[in-house]
Amino acid sequence: MFFRKQKIYSGVAFDIGTAGVSATLFEIRPQDARPHVLKTFRKFHKTSLRRNANHFSKSMTSQFSTLLEDIKLFTQNKMPSVYLVGLSSIFYLGKTEHIYEKLLAGRTITARDIDGFIASARDKFLSGLEQGDVVVFETLLMRSVLNGYVIEQIIGKSATELELWVRFGATSRELYDTFTKIIHSANPNAEIRFSTFPSVSWELMREVYFPAHSALMVDIGGELAEVTFLADGIITEVLSLPFGVMNLLLRISEAERVDLENALSMLRAYTEGVLTKETENHIRAILKKEIKNWEEIFERVWQEAARQTMFDVKMLFLGGGGVVDDLKNAVVPPLLHPNLAKGLSTSVVTPEAFRDKFATFAGFDGPGDFGLMALIIMYISNKTNL
Repeated sequence: MFFRKQKIYSGVAFDIGTAGVSATLFEIRPQDARPHVLKTFRKFHKTSLRRNANHFSKSMTSQFSTLLEDIKLFTQNKMPSVYLVGLSSIFYLGKTEHIYEKLLAGRTITARDIDGFIASARDKFLSGLEQGDVVVFETLLMRSVLNGYVIEQIIGKSATELELWVRFGATSRELYDTFTKIIHSANPNAEIRFSTFPSVSWELMREVYFPAHSALMVDIGGELAEVTFLADGIITEVLSLPFGVMNLLLRISEAERVDLENALSMLRAYTEGVLTKETENHIRAILKKEIKNWEEIFERVWQEAARQTMFDVKMLFLGGGGVVDDLKNAVVPPLLHPNLAKGLSTSVVTPEAFRDKFATFAGFDGPGDFGLMALIIMYISNKTNL
């Protein structure tokens, strides 16, 4: 068991995104398996007209190192033992592989068989990539089907046909080594886990929101919106759309002649309905033009949903942009294919939805921190289930 020693375990979860880098410090205390959230730290990327992968990579490394210094100061040099690094789509490659095997009649599935099948799926994932430059850090068995039936535990079962869906996540050797080097300079004995947000979100929410439904998880970040497609509970694809909250903040900043921090304050006040009517109408007019671009970009999502013949779709907003009603409403066009329009429902998922999984709950700032919360919950859950 993870908690058999009577000692406090400390950890930190990182959200490596296109708006900046955030980190939540937490503790696991004796006799209490639920995490205690201590503090969330944030460093935003400096704005640049040349917001490309190289810009984000340099800024990310700088902000990540600065956050570790802030944590060191806060903990008085008692650095955490566990480091959970969650990567946004610009920093990883991900794919779900499908494996089908026809077996000898009556063959009993062993753990070694499963390892072999997953290794075959991994080889498919890596084919065509520069393998020497890629590190696979995430392997998630999403579904197993024996003889046409979905079965959670397949080891020891007899079967003539086996199907597996396995989700993989990988990143460049350069980025992987950069993170691990920085972390080990802070704590040479650190335990480091890399994850992708679609996978940890799927693990956390699969039993609650989409056990047998189609779903779109729409994570609206700073520069990108990451849309995860789920069909029958399996991640089939992740689309990265070139639109984020920064698009709105830049327009507000220009129109109101304020810096981005004040623009963010104005956007939050707008979403909370606390602005004067005149200012609210002004902000709405600013957003209207920019959101038209968002509508057009999101058409790619509906086209893909139609190709996958999705229906009864649940659309879940996870990122910070989910609180902006204008964005949520804009992605639902007036005319959808009947199969998509039927039963379409939208909602915003916030950390508060899983508050009972924490012993102390503070420092999270709305839907934008859902990823941080999910990283912590899934790490604790996987440890206690060993």
